[in-house]
Amino acid sequence: MKNNIEKLKSKEAEKILKEIMDVYLERGFGVMNKTEFETLLYHVFKKNKLLTGKCFDDSLKLQITESKARKLIYESQIRYEKREKNDLDAYLRISLGKHLKNAHFVKNKTNDEIRFAIEDKYLRVALNAKLRECDYFADTSFNKDIISLNQEMFEQVITLLVPNFDKDEVLERLKSIDNLDENGKEIIEVFKEKLKGTSENVILDLISVVMGKASKVALKCFATAILD
Repeated sequence: MKNNIEKLKSKEAEKILKEIMDVYLERGFGVMNKTEFETLLYHVFKKNKLLTGKCFDDSLKLQITESKARKLIYESQIRYEKREKNDLDAYLRISLGKHLKNAHFVKNKTNDEIRFAIEDKYLRVALNAKLRECDYFADTSFNKDIISLNQEMFEQVITLLVPNFDKDEVLERLKSIDNLDENGKEIIEVFKEKLKGTSENVILDLISVVMGKASKVALKCFATAILD
């Protein structure tokens, strides 16, 4: 981070300093406390692309813990990205659509639940607030970064909150989960047929070649599924 600041051209450095001092002096010299000043610095650095807004990346650049980086990201959004209701709805739709096009979906076949992660607390809080407003409920008890919705509710979220130009791509990605699951079942059936009478150790060796560094526990579970 220090090196990036030192490499700034004089006009860029002057611009950043002016943005910091404009906000700092507006409240009166010395009024802003340490946490507020750090939040201001974070906001200005991110605005000028010295930081990414991603928790792990920024924690490394600033040499702080991920939890502190997460707090700075969220507080800078709350304090400095002041959005009115309509602006917030527009932000939510655009950001959620972009996020879901790249998110990794996990489907729980037992209760037909879709899980996906949102690291950005501001986006996650905005989504949960919008869901409550629509009388929906997202389960985050598993992990605060994980959103869990049943499939029907998830599809409603896509309909309501994802822009039209992103909807088809997100729904296709959702369908691919079921297709992948069916393909996985077909592969296991092929293994079962081809490897009838083969010992578990031999199957483990064969699978390890295909799966590389997968854990022995995972390989054993897969072999057990084949041998059942």
